[in-house]
Amino acid sequence: MKNTLGKIFLLFILFAVSLFGAGQLATYKLTTNKKSVHIKEPLLITFEAEQKNHTDHMFFSFNVQKSPDYEVKLLQKSIQDKGYHNTKTTFKFVLFPLKAKTLHINFDFIIRTASDKAVKQSYVDDHDDSIAISTYDTKIALKPLTLKVEKFKKHVDLVGDFKISSAIDTNEIEQYGIVNLHYILSGTGYKETALNILKTQIENVSIFSKRKDKLSRLTENGYIINTEYIYALSAADDFTIPSFALEVYSPRKNSYYTLHTKAYKVKVKKIDPALLLDKTNAPKKETWINFTQIKTFFIYILLFLSGFLTAKFTQKNFFSKKQKEEFEDIKEAKTAKELLLLLIMQYPGKGMDEYIANLEENIHQKHPLNLSKIKKEILKKLR
Repeated sequence: MKNTLGKIFLLFILFAVSLFGAGQLATYKLTTNKKSVHIKEPLLITFEAEQKNHTDHMFFSFNVQKSPDYEVKLLQKSIQDKGYHNTKTTFKFVLFPLKAKTLHINFDFIIRTASDKAVKQSYVDDHDDSIAISTYDTKIALKPLTLKVEKFKKHVDLVGDFKISSAIDTNEIEQYGIVNLHYILSGTGYKETALNILKTQIENVSIFSKRKDKLSRLTENGYIINTEYIYALSAADDFTIPSFALEVYSPRKNSYYTLHTKAYKVKVKKIDPALLLDKTNAPKKETWINFTQIKTFFIYILLFLSGFLTAKFTQKNFFSKKQKEEFEDIKEAKTAKELLLLLIMQYPGKGMDEYIANLEENIHQKHPLNLSKIKKEILKKLR
């Protein structure tokens, strides 16, 4: 019992000495812009440390410890040189709580001191412009920040202040043709990376999708977002793209609101099966048989099956193709539309956004393309 009490007393003495030592070295202050927040509502944490002992050079290291209960990002670190051996450093972090509970947020704070000789020697010895200064480090224990996180009164899809717009390239396609639908979400708030605008599948319609972040910049009010959600839809019969509702909570206004997307009707022109039969060996003079559209249909079926099977077998490490074999589909693409579908389905997240956008634009504008050159550029980037 005496040993236990002695250890506790020793720890208390060491902690007190640490705080006393820190107080002699520097002054510091931790503040937040809110006392309580909702889930995914941004919290600004500001930490200021200012040199008090001016004997040596002083550097401050400060971090918010990681936790599955929240996301945290460094917004800004600024250093103010107030004079010789007199520096002030300000750290700003943005924290997004992920669970409705009382959080206890811990920090790491270290004061590093270095003599003039140590600083000078680091410059003399270092020839790569990467300064490695020998420092004396003092780790300071900070009191955890207690934060109450409130739950929403109802389901929400987004947190922040947003607006949404949409555009469709055509309202009429031939069977198994492609209609391109673009949604643009813009505003400030929490960045939902898993958000899907088309929440449900449309019956008898095949949908391919990709996401393009045009802007994603962190501020104390959350991320400034401008994200484009691109969908390619194909079907054999007329279909309607319904209006969808996104439920949103605004921390700035402390209110709930709904974003509505626009509905679109797409007419699908039937292909007469009789026109697909060539009764003679001679080539037809008429140009009204759309072989390209028919070919696109079969390519679409093959790509769909290929993408599905690849996703299944990859989990079992079934495929172990060489790089040359993996890109064979790109080499064999015969049309711009075929190449476009390949990039969307088979190469997501491979840095193909620029090529996808250029192909889409040129296809819609019917501009001539040097397909061979484009494929060479794509293959070079993938390798």
